[in-house]
Amino acid sequence: MMKDDKLKEVIPEALIIGAGIAGMQAALDIADKGFKVHLVEKDPSIGGHMAQLDKTFPTLDCSACIITPKMVDTANHPNINLLTYSEIIRIEGKAGHFKVTVRKKPRYVDVTKCTACADCVPQCPVTLPNEFDMGLGMRKAIYIPFPQAVPLKYTMDRRGTPPCTATCPLHCNAQGYVALISQGKLKEALALVRETLPFPGILAYVCAHPCERECKRIEVDRPVSICDLKRFLVDHVEETEPDFLPSEEKSQKVAIIGGGPAGLTAAFDLRRMGYRVTLFESRGELGGLLTHGFPSYRLPREVVEKDLSVLEKMGIEVRLNAEVGKNLSFEELQKNFDAIFLAVGSTGAGAISGSLKGLKTNRRGMIQADPVTLETGLKGIFAGGDGVTGPGTIVESMAQGRKGAISIDRSIRGEDLRLGRESEGRQVSPMQSLLPDSKRDEREILPHMVKPIGPGLTLEEAIEDAKRCLNCGGCSDCGECARYCQPKAVVYGMKEEIIELHVGAIILSTGFDPFDPKLKPEFGYGVYPNVLHGIEMERLCSASGPTKGEILIQGKKPKEIVFIHCVGSRDKAVGNEYCSRVCCMYTAKQAHLVRDKIPGAHITVLYMDVRAFGKGFEEFYERVQKEEIIYRRANPSEVYRRNGKLVVRGEDTLLGEPFELEADLVVLASGLVPRVEDDTMKKMLGMESSSDRFYAEAPGLDPILTSTKGVFLAGCCQGPKDIPDTVAQASGAAALACAILAKGRNKPE
Repeated sequence: MMKDDKLKEVIPEALIIGAGIAGMQAALDIADKGFKVHLVEKDPSIGGHMAQLDKTFPTLDCSACIITPKMVDTANHPNINLLTYSEIIRIEGKAGHFKVTVRKKPRYVDVTKCTACADCVPQCPVTLPNEFDMGLGMRKAIYIPFPQAVPLKYTMDRRGTPPCTATCPLHCNAQGYVALISQGKLKEALALVRETLPFPGILAYVCAHPCERECKRIEVDRPVSICDLKRFLVDHVEETEPDFLPSEEKSQKVAIIGGGPAGLTAAFDLRRMGYRVTLFESRGELGGLLTHGFPSYRLPREVVEKDLSVLEKMGIEVRLNAEVGKNLSFEELQKNFDAIFLAVGSTGAGAISGSLKGLKTNRRGMIQADPVTLETGLKGIFAGGDGVTGPGTIVESMAQGRKGAISIDRSIRGEDLRLGRESEGRQVSPMQSLLPDSKRDEREILPHMVKPIGPGLTLEEAIEDAKRCLNCGGCSDCGECARYCQPKAVVYGMKEEIIELHVGAIILSTGFDPFDPKLKPEFGYGVYPNVLHGIEMERLCSASGPTKGEILIQGKKPKEIVFIHCVGSRDKAVGNEYCSRVCCMYTAKQAHLVRDKIPGAHITVLYMDVRAFGKGFEEFYERVQKEEIIYRRANPSEVYRRNGKLVVRGEDTLLGEPFELEADLVVLASGLVPRVEDDTMKKMLGMESSSDRFYAEAPGLDPILTSTKGVFLAGCCQGPKDIPDTVAQASGAAALACAILAKGRNKPE
């Protein structure tokens, strides 16, 4: 009976974490035996590092030709549930029955509709470094990692709210309209500005532009001239008459007391919501501080008049020279209107509190209102702007008006006034700059609110300045891709999914990370653009790479190339005492490819030792030596620039003599190190690291078994190895996993 109970506990499904060559091989082996496989990959496409390679050693077979059919087979297999762009967040249970929680990140593209037609790509104004090309090439914010990607579906790179948008009290999409300007899409840029700013002309001239102080570009030199770019749009772009009428008319009426920035914004927003709005202003003209606080040479009157002309077109009733307490009573307002918003300014707070019984003020004489909802102590009466906060900037006053409009709308509809209000007003972006205030003060150009304003930017200046944007938020949410997507596959509101899986066995095939050569600063990686590491060189050689297979450094073919072995391997200084096993041979392969692509190049390989241990490796090594590629046993000490060329300095360890080699290109044979994410996975599974920080095997000679029963290792997550060894280990892991799954296949009645 106990035996039958154990059989019932086994779930005949497997989980494989990581969809590189090891994960795919293991998944296909298990699926072919009739078991269900859940293959989880954190990237948008499967394939892993092998998909980045140009050729494989020692046969020089095309890497894509080998792996692409396997990728397609994996995606199409009926027993494989492919979960790309997903991460494991929790694992519980034991061998036979693991409970696994997976977070499926949103692509913001409906994969059931996306046809990979690429119509969205040319419309996207945001260009970012391509991670698949190791940053050597560029891609758009909506992208597929590489042409043979599986699944061949687009993904939108949305990294979060950029600092410029987050710090704007009105959350104007600055990155969005700046990106559109950089592409010359001026009408689209102005339309995007109007989505969040009710009066873009006014703010273009008198906004304090807090966005520029938080601009990520300030870390490089000076911030993007965000406000000047907005002014360029307002001054020079001819647009069709925007449609300001509400989509639905409501019967409720709202009174706005005060025609300054806060009152105007509240009136604008409430009317857009469909409410019948009446705006009361004690003076003979609207604008408040806008008209009597700024000289016309700083805020031209025609700009104010143009922006405020929309109020009449929207159907907002405006009553000028209407002063509460004199020719207008609160009793009458409360009787005729469903809600009242007080936007009387800092100078009007005292007078209004004297006219309205029960309205409380603070010690500064400002109206007391709830900071989240702007409710006063009187039912149906809200207050915002300078009359509540004290003197502030124009954009902050407008944000108060918007906050008041949201609260009034919720109050009338009987909704919770506080729920979900955390995102209003100024926010902190996850991409915020950590530059000290002293440096910001040096680089930020503060607005001068009295000095006459300059002539503004020309078209050429605007486009060039917009191109300086770092696009730190990824996708700019400009909406251009959605406009041009015929299948309507773009879904900005897509949310992450939490998926729960129940499996009997787990195979870890998370792969490796290339060693970061910046940890060896003597070689100048990250300082000199013509110092590359191994995978970057692979992308240069690849026909699908950023240069279409042509080896170009800053637009030129290098004539003198130096390869340096064992960067990040067999090195106690960086904590990697192990040999990475593949570096000697991929360097020989790359040297051969350089000889093939640049026949006249002078190629030198500086090696510590050559470990050509695999099948056909020694023969390939000898073949490369005969191609006029110089192998020199050496200990390189530094790479530096002299007279415009790189110089590799070191010691010839056979001759015992120092040397210097000039080079146009230096390629570092960077080793293999454990993935950063592996530490989290080890904690989930209660596993330990080996001495070289990869996953530790179970005691004994089996490199597949782990100390956690039911969990197996495959590929480079267990330790550095080449592709044939990886595939062999993956098949071994699949066989051991199937031995467990088979116990749950035929469950007793």
